[in-house]
Amino acid sequence: MKKPIILVALLVVVGLGGFLVYDNMFSSEADEEFTLDSATTDSTAGSGGDDNAGGDDAAADLAKLSGTWTVGPTSEAGYRIVEDTPTGETTVTGRTSTVEGSVTLGDGELTATQVVVDLASVASDQPLRDTAFRDTIMKTSEFPTATFRQTEAVAIPGSPSATEPTSVEVAGTLDLRGAERPAIATIEAVTDGDTITVVGKIEVQLADFGIDPPKIPGLVTVRDSGTIEFKLVLTKN
Repeated sequence: MKKPIILVALLVVVGLGGFLVYDNMFSSEADEEFTLDSATTDSTAGSGGDDNAGGDDAAADLAKLSGTWTVGPTSEAGYRIVEDTPTGETTVTGRTSTVEGSVTLGDGELTATQVVVDLASVASDQPLRDTAFRDTIMKTSEFPTATFRQTEAVAIPGSPSATEPTSVEVAGTLDLRGAERPAIATIEAVTDGDTITVVGKIEVQLADFGIDPPKIPGLVTVRDSGTIEFKLVLTKN
């Protein structure tokens, strides 16, 4: 009679161990998506712009923004991806504030962008997941950063302000884990004249960068696509 009892005990231990692995590595509290701070726009709402201002005024406002703007220390970037687990799908995020780069504006266009993210410092709410992200998935000892570089100038529609966000799609390349692939950054931006705040995202297919979606049978399977998302706070050089 002891053998069945021992077998049941082993099954309980294995099941409990699997739950603990799942709970400590895969349960997650996802960060909210980056959005333009509503307080920034609300604080100046109704403060004065003429909705019927002519093209000359818009051009003058854009001209004031011409120059190179540097990514500041309050900027952030990271990833968002979905994991399928026994309890359903779970959205997972990781973030870092170790972001560098610059943006150049001129003649009513966004002419150059380079943003570099330190992947080794990206952190989620689960240290075990972060270890797997650094060591196995991104191999940060060999490929420590991800870089987006703009490849085509893009016209800036309208006149960016603190009350009217400007939205554009920026064509470029994404250098990730030793592979460089075409990428589109979808961004929104506002400015108060002293800073430009940009939020955006880049959709990524893992296979394009030689990444096999991680999985542990019976516990978790990571989707084959995800999103790089960012918030950039820019100051003029």
